[in-house]
Amino acid sequence: MEALILADDLTGALDSAVGFAALGRRVVVARSPEAVSEVLALMPDVLPDVLAVNTASREVAPEMAAARVVSALAGLHPGSFKAVMKKVDSRLKGNIAAETEAMAQWFDGARLVACPAIPEMGRRVEGGMLVGEGVSVPLNVAGCFKTPVDVPECASGADLDRLVAHSEGKVLWVGARGLSFALARYAGVSAPAVASLRAPLMVANGSRDPVTLAQIARLPSEVTVLDAPDGEVRDVDLSEGPLVLSISDGGGGLSGHEAARRFAESVAHFAERARPAALLICGGESAQAILDRLGVNSLQVTAELRPGLPLCEVRMPWGNMQVVTKSGGFGAPELLAGLVKDVL
Repeated sequence: MEALILADDLTGALDSAVGFAALGRRVVVARSPEAVSEVLALMPDVLPDVLAVNTASREVAPEMAAARVVSALAGLHPGSFKAVMKKVDSRLKGNIAAETEAMAQWFDGARLVACPAIPEMGRRVEGGMLVGEGVSVPLNVAGCFKTPVDVPECASGADLDRLVAHSEGKVLWVGARGLSFALARYAGVSAPAVASLRAPLMVANGSRDPVTLAQIARLPSEVTVLDAPDGEVRDVDLSEGPLVLSISDGGGGLSGHEAARRFAESVAHFAERARPAALLICGGESAQAILDRLGVNSLQVTAELRPGLPLCEVRMPWGNMQVVTKSGGFGAPELLAGLVKDVL
């Protein structure tokens, strides 16, 4: 296989894997360590070119995070992959040390090279520090690890390309979207495929981030937006055109997890009625809950709808459905309006 990518959340797994998406390539994301064996069993004759795994381990204790990495790698052999990457948060959040150490033990003898730069977002590595857009205080990259790690300078995509092309021997790459795209370019993918959404479109906004709420507020007036207080949506007659469900605070004092669970139930109910050809989900926790409720354990990444918006295909009882995930704090105010207008 071309590459193996382990990420500690779903959006990270998708955002890094999409760099390899191109015509004729099979890029698959397993939503959990347990789903890896299912993915490989479904493709016994034609393995994916790229396998990315979401360990869902950013918010757990370091010991549990390491255990999830070990579980994800249990049925895989290091020699099966040309490139191996530990995808980390671009601002170095999460259990980086524990997860990388567990992965390094599996990938025995590999040299660790850490480069979390994303030049297209203005984030660079200078003097061993992560600096730039969105990084209020310089972050010591090597300080995130327990074992020695190389931290190369990187200020541009060309720097990343040179790093990948000139590295010798067995390397465990540690980085973010910028590094995964450089590995994809080295593998011959110049840019992810570009595609558009199919109609009918359903948008499930499970985020209360002001960025996404501003995007919802700018949707065209002909779009039906149903409020979901504490995640629950009352039944209504469905009209033609895009359908939007948007979570809000219903005053019930629910935890984020419980609100996401209720919202997932509402989304599944309306999806079974509307049978969308495309489902756009805002909010990482809601995406996990909704895909759980829909029984989606893996996704095939096919293209990038916009930078930072990976497009996937899944099989539903009513046919093939596109799935797009968007983090709550991502995108310009007109992002959702532009996507919706494309299918009106």
